[in-house]
Amino acid sequence: IFGIGSVQGASFRSTRLPSGAVRVDKDGYTEVSIPAKPRPKLDPSQLVPISEFDEFARAAFTGIPRLNRLQSDLFGVAYQSNRNLLICAPTGAGKTNVAMMTVLREIKANIDEYGAIDRDAFKIIYVAPMKALAQEIVGKFGKRLRPLGISVRELTGDMQLTKAEIAATQMIVTTPEKWDVITSVAYRSSVRVSAVFNDFCVLNVGASPAKVAKGPLLFGSSC
Repeated sequence: IFGIGSVQGASFRSTRLPSGAVRVDKDGYTEVSIPAKPRPKLDPSQLVPISEFDEFARAAFTGIPRLNRLQSDLFGVAYQSNRNLLICAPTGAGKTNVAMMTVLREIKANIDEYGAIDRDAFKIIYVAPMKALAQEIVGKFGKRLRPLGISVRELTGDMQLTKAEIAATQMIVTTPEKWDVITSVAYRSSVRVSAVFNDFCVLNVGASPAKVAKGPLLFGSSC
C-alpha cells in the first residue's frame, strides 16, 4: 500500500497493489512486480475459418485452417474493405497475414466476371526496414501468391529493375531508401501504386533506417 500524503492541500488516497503483486524495496528504488491478467478463454467459433475467403484467396492460406484472434478481428476491414490500417502488435502476433489479406483484397478488386486477374491494373509496395527482412517477405509472399500468378520482386540496395520488369511485377518489396527512388520523377510517370505497406517503426527520432529494428507496427494504405 502506498503511503498517504498531501502536497499544498492536495490529498492522495492510498492505493493497493493488485492481488499477487510483489513489492521489494531496494537501494535507491522500489521494484514492483505485477502479474499479468489471465487471458480470457478464446471461443474457437470466434475465429474466422479460411473457408470465409473467396475461393481464389484460399490458396494463399494453404495449411492454415483458420485465422488467429488478431487476424479474425481485422478480417472485415482488411479483406472486405478499402480502409487504411495502422496495426500495433508484438512480433509473431500475425501482422504478416493481415498484410496478406489486404493484398488479396487488392487482387480481388481486379478480377473480372470470368475470374481472370488483371495483373496490369495494380501495383503493391511493401516497405521493409532492411534488406534482410525484404528478402524474407519476398520469399514468403512469393511462395504463397505464386498459385495466383502474382510476381513478387525485391528492389533494395544497388538492385535495379527496368521499367519493363516493374510493369511485369505486381508486388515490389523495398526499403525506405529505395522507396525514395521508386517515387522519383523517373518512375512516377510509369508506375501506378494501388497499395502501400510500411512494416517498421522508428524507435528513435532521427534514427537512420539502417538502425531501425523490426518493430510492432504495420501500416497499410490503399490508394
